[in-house]
Amino acid sequence: MVNSDHHERLFIGWDVGGWNCDKNQNSRDALVVLDHAGQSLGQPWRGNLRETINSATTPADFLAALLALCKLDKPDQSWRATLAIDAPLGFPEAFARMIADGTPVDQIGRSAANPYLFRHTERRLVAEGVTPLSAIKDMIGSQATKAMHVVARFAPQRLSTGIWTDGAHLTVIETYPSLCRARLGPQVGTEPIPKTGREADIHDAEACARIARDFHLNRERLEPPTDDTPASEGWIWAPRRVFVEA
Repeated sequence: MVNSDHHERLFIGWDVGGWNCDKNQNSRDALVVLDHAGQSLGQPWRGNLRETINSATTPADFLAALLALCKLDKPDQSWRATLAIDAPLGFPEAFARMIADGTPVDQIGRSAANPYLFRHTERRLVAEGVTPLSAIKDMIGSQATKAMHVVARFAPQRLSTGIWTDGAHLTVIETYPSLCRARLGPQVGTEPIPKTGREADIHDAEACARIARDFHLNRERLEPPTDDTPASEGWIWAPRRVFVEA
């Protein structure tokens, strides 16, 4: 028996640009939409989503607007989407506590272990040689607040750590394309990926969309949040690590 939800769910990847990225040649918002079979739908889009975010009033509006940008028809009310976002969807718990009520942590050591600068999900990655950007110290605060704003407006219910929903149309997760590529290893026959510009943004958005699809169809391929992950910080969904014996 075919699950009808297979034909109704879309997988959207969003590589996030800053709030005012209209003239930024290096980094803008980019969107890619995949279907159940993993085929690209419509056209990849790149620009600034700020006005789209501002003008949407419901999750259904927001989803329809994203699809319209990618030259896809407005979905009917039964369509659902999993949206994977390349931006932090939470701030470090220690940082939030210090801001909210002035509670400091005891000791601060290495930068990559600093609980003000990096979330639990990020600090765990340092051991495998990946140091993610920090929403606090690196130049991604604009992107992080933009992505978190979208979650707060259009998918405000936290289902569990690292998973948000509006309860009807949207499921939202966070991913990190460079981590996904590092864990998957070199792909045979692929061209080098540009570091910045339109092609880089669209490539990252497609990587996000593929994680969105795996999240729905093959979640066992992705590393789940650990039990000690603070729910408020969220989680970076990425392929499980492959341990190769020397």
